[in-house]
Amino acid sequence: MDYIFCNISWMKYYNGITREDQPKHGGNLIKDPSDVFEKDNFRDFNGNCYGYVRTGGDILLDKHFRSVSQGTKELQGVTVVFTAALNEEESRIVGWYENATVYREMVSLPLYEEDYLYFNFKAKATDCTLLPEEQRTFSIKRSKSSTPQKGASKSNIWYAKSEYGRTEFIPKVHSYIRDYDGPKVAISILENLKDALPMENLSLVSYEDFLKTADDHYEDEHYKEAVLYYQAALLKEATYEAGFGLANAYCQLNAFSETIRIAEDLLATYGESRELIELLYVASDVILEKEKAPRYFRRLNELEGTPLSDREYYDYLNEVTDLFRSYGQYLQ
Repeated sequence: MDYIFCNISWMKYYNGITREDQPKHGGNLIKDPSDVFEKDNFRDFNGNCYGYVRTGGDILLDKHFRSVSQGTKELQGVTVVFTAALNEEESRIVGWYENATVYREMVSLPLYEEDYLYFNFKAKATDCTLLPEEQRTFSIKRSKSSTPQKGASKSNIWYAKSEYGRTEFIPKVHSYIRDYDGPKVAISILENLKDALPMENLSLVSYEDFLKTADDHYEDEHYKEAVLYYQAALLKEATYEAGFGLANAYCQLNAFSETIRIAEDLLATYGESRELIELLYVASDVILEKEKAPRYFRRLNELEGTPLSDREYYDYLNEVTDLFRSYGQYLQ
């Protein structure tokens, strides 16, 4: 059993910093949360979660795991357990990744404009568990030593390599994760939303009303609710408007592959429009679809009346290809 324990800030959802969800340490608000990169640790980004912990350097996999050869850059199949401090002496387990990949060096993944995703771990969103705050009952006493005999290390990352860690603590945590069947925070977008519908009786609500409600939720940036109502509208009547709204809502939820799937179905059924090609370009560009993104980028410029020169097209193609070589593995 390969385990890593990570001490991070306390948050409710770890899905971005909001007015209602501010990072805390030991019960106190962090005054400057600008570098609290664990704020996105349980955000579903196109089917994956990307976890961060402040390490102060590389994660030396060959030093801490017997099965790893010197200089190994990543290790798969690890359980990453995230803890957060209640106070200086006690932390609680807030969630975990199973079957995670651990990277020796922190990855800075460029997204859009000046936005980056910083992470040390990656796992499928369906393999990630975040506990509601009231379920965070597994208590871990913090040691005053960075190499504790009992209790968790005061360091942000801990491997539980002591006799106590290997023979008592890790088996206890393993059993807790294996047997946990309580409430969980919904993480996976597709697992929780695809084919889901609102609570209303479908037979009593018209297509027009479902579509209007979906559009209203979208305008209010309630994208999960928008998905439910667009899907209900599509059950009543399969239209371009409802399909495009659904694809757009999934895009706002970072479900870019699903956005592309829906939008390409619309393209095949209804033909192209500027807004549809733009959506396909945006979604494919973010996840570095090196064949689709250049194609949709070129077509979008044509539809906007500003066709690309061959040099402009190949500059963009080469940029996407280079980014894919550097970062494509992290988006799979």
